[in-house]
Parts: sequence; C-alpha cells; structure tokens
Amino acid sequence: GLQEAVIHRDSLHERRYAYLSARVINNSVIRRSNCLTIDKGSRHGIEPDMGVITPYGVVGIVKNVSDRFATVISLLHHESRISVRLKEQEHIGSLIWEGGNYRRATMEYIPSHVALQRGDTVLTSGFSRIFPKDVFIGTIADFEIRRGENFFTAGIDLALDFNRLGQVQVVTDLMGAEQDALEALNDQ
Repeated sequence: GLQEAVIHRDSLHERRYAYLSARVINNSVIRRSNCLTIDKGSRHGIEPDMGVITPYGVVGIVKNVSDRFATVISLLHHESRISVRLKEQEHIGSLIWEGGNYRRATMEYIPSHVALQRGDTVLTSGFSRIFPKDVFIGTIADFEIRRGENFFTAGIDLALDFNRLGQVQVVTDLMGAEQDALEALNDQ
C-alpha cells in the first residue's frame, strides 16, 4: 500500500512512526482528570492508545474514537503515566501529574545515586511504543527524596502549555504489530 511505498523509499532509516495532524477542539486543565477532544477519528485512521504530541511535548493518549473525533486522556490526568528519561544521565523514570499546576508534572523513581541538577532535560524514553524516543517534556525544577523512599522524585517544568493547545500530531507506530507478535511468543 501507500505506507509501504513510503517506508521502502526511505532506505537509510526505516520509518518507525507516522504522524497525522489534528486540531484540539475541546480541552481542560483545571480538573483532576483532564481530557481533550481532537477533530480526527476512525475515518482518518485514529485508534485508541495512539500517542498525541506536539513539537513542545507529550499531550496524551487517545482513549475513545468516533467517526470524525477522538478523545484524549491528557498528560494532566491522575491516571496518566509516561516512561521518560533524563537526557544527560540516561536514567529512566515515570512521569505523572499530581494535580494543581498545569505547567508542572512529577518524575518518579530516579535512583538516589544520580547527580541531579536543576534544568536537566527530560525526554520520552521510547520504552513505551506509544511515543517516539526523545520527545521533549521539560526540565527539572526541584527534587527530593520523599519520606520512606530511597529514590528521587523531581518536579518537572513542562515545556508544553496545555492551556494553549492548537495543532497536535497523532502518532502511529508502523512496526507496532510486528513487535507485539514477536513479544507475544515469549508468553507462550
């Protein structure tokens, strides 16, 4: 098909992801469980669990899809959990949103021996196939070892202003089915 032709032409580096542009037509940042709506749906190839990004960061994950629209669980949602990494030190952690400030998220599970610094860059890890590797998330604002824990928790200043979302990109993993099929063999 058309997608295959595009991939085969790109002989230097097989394209892993395709991107479809969409517009945010409904959005909230003030709830505990924020969602948004985009103006593309199943007729455009949108499916649940696809990632939604912009050049400035991760927006969220597609939840429900109709013919012409899709709803997206925002990064600013209490059930959102995204695999991220520190650019400088390569360590992996989880990005969550603890509520309140829509410009601030939290990175958990950073090993306590890591030499963290304010301003360190946080990117997507590429471990969850929903998002490509190295999508910019933001920078470390502060960090602490919380009581009873033996790892750092860091406050992250988000690069993306969720109160000003316009155009977004919906991400399709062109090799996802192949990787799923291979990894399923391990479970047999």
